[in-house]
Amino acid sequence: MTTHDDRPATIGVPQQLSKATLPPAFPATGPGNAFPATAAGTPLSLFGFGFAIAVLGLVDTGILGSTMSLFTVVALGTGAIALFIGGLWDFRGGDLFGGTFGVAYAVFLFTTGLILKFFAPAIIASGPNAFGHAFGAWLILWAVLTAMLAVAARTVSMPALVAFVLLAAVLVILATASLGGTAGWVANLTKVGGWAALADAAVAWYLGLGVLLKTTAGHDMLPLWPSRRAAAGK
Repeated sequence: MTTHDDRPATIGVPQQLSKATLPPAFPATGPGNAFPATAAGTPLSLFGFGFAIAVLGLVDTGILGSTMSLFTVVALGTGAIALFIGGLWDFRGGDLFGGTFGVAYAVFLFTTGLILKFFAPAIIASGPNAFGHAFGAWLILWAVLTAMLAVAARTVSMPALVAFVLLAAVLVILATASLGGTAGWVANLTKVGGWAALADAAVAWYLGLGVLLKTTAGHDMLPLWPSRRAAAGK
């Protein structure tokens, strides 16, 4: 029998602590591990989107005159940046729908701004109403995607559904106007699309404000009419 203890000593750690109770050298990440809570990016996405679509509506209705360059700047700056940041934050917080909306339409506004600012002259020079046909096709593709997202928005809330339905209508109307070229009805149809865009901006801002107030106040301050599935998940 000996008094010598061959067990390795843990310097600086009480003997009663086992290895299981020691903190890991690096924080665990990945599925099954909690991440720090982050604020939702949805209000920022909706406010940025609302600014861009509101300016488009003001231009197309003629309220601001033919100042499409103003929409280009807002689309590239306020709209695209706010949607991109808000979308990434929603992805970070686990909101797949909000993240998809934010990042997807950030790409849409950014690309649309690039087309109008830099690539329109080359497309126009390629043939009669070449830009109208190309831009109309571009808007129709996004109208299809918007209609798909509108189906998913049914599971969120009524304002979300209305916002996507109005956006799909705006894209279809403006695409038709682009395809019409110099026809006499194009100007009137463009104005209709502009008023629809202003209505869509109002709905987007309403939804963004409702989400923001609910988060800060802890209860509904504006009625959002959530879907049954969304209400059941609360």
